[in-house]
Amino acid sequence: MNTILVYGATGSQGEPVARRLLEAGHRVRILVRQPERAGDLRALGAEVMQGDLSDAEATRRASTGADGVVFHLPFAGGNPMDRPMQARNVIDAAREAGVRLLVWNASGEIAPERTGNPGLDVRLDVLEVIQASGVPYVVLQPTGYMENFLGPWTAPEVASRDVFTYPVPNEVRMQWIASDDLGKFVAYAFAHPELAPLNLKVAGPERLSAEEVAERFSRALGRPIRFEPQSPEVFGERMDTIYPGMGRFAAMAYQRAFTDPPSMSSDVDVDSALQKMPVTLTTLEDWVREHADAFGAGEVARPHA
Repeated sequence: MNTILVYGATGSQGEPVARRLLEAGHRVRILVRQPERAGDLRALGAEVMQGDLSDAEATRRASTGADGVVFHLPFAGGNPMDRPMQARNVIDAAREAGVRLLVWNASGEIAPERTGNPGLDVRLDVLEVIQASGVPYVVLQPTGYMENFLGPWTAPEVASRDVFTYPVPNEVRMQWIASDDLGKFVAYAFAHPELAPLNLKVAGPERLSAEEVAERFSRALGRPIRFEPQSPEVFGERMDTIYPGMGRFAAMAYQRAFTDPPSMSSDVDVDSALQKMPVTLTTLEDWVREHADAFGAGEVARPHA
């Protein structure tokens, strides 16, 4: 049994990771700014510590005695330009503590070169720090999360208008991944530390156009759902309602979908990823069915036999 420190475990990316590690029998320690939000994980046996990634002493304290560390950089809150500093705090603390494996969820694809968007380019900075640290590592680059559809830019439109809307044209084809599946990849990494060093793109099992996404919603919810593209500007405005100040970065990223659709399409070799880290992936139809209440479920369709 290992002690694994998980950062950001009360968010949509970190909580499934913590749960999967607990299910695998690890001792899980989490560092969060708001411990009161960690009640469910505490009840499952997680050790809860209060702290912030910007506090180097807090990351050192949390890392003491840890065998492994999992982290991702928060999308919202504070100054986005602080992300490299936060990553260095995590990585330095892990190295000083002598952790045997560091797993970084990059929360998206790491571009081969700088794009000019600080929210994306920071991933290159973090990767360089990890590779230079000497700590054994696994880097996971997931495609877009299915959980994005639960945001105020999509879910209310499905529920009220039977419209799947997202800031991409139909020409973009994405391999949406469930955040719980990312948790499965992380748990597998800690069961197989010999994989390090590894930098792996991971994705969901289907490569879908937006109209095909709408069709999966239709099958899961048992009613017709049509696709309607959303402008990046509207997407950014709606993002600002829950992540103030972050909408413009998201709008910048998604604007590329309309000017250069192929550049926003994902083409991850899922079979190759699963050969290295065999886990069971969730289809979009099954994921929508699991979250049907958020989309005005009505009579939810039964799974196909």
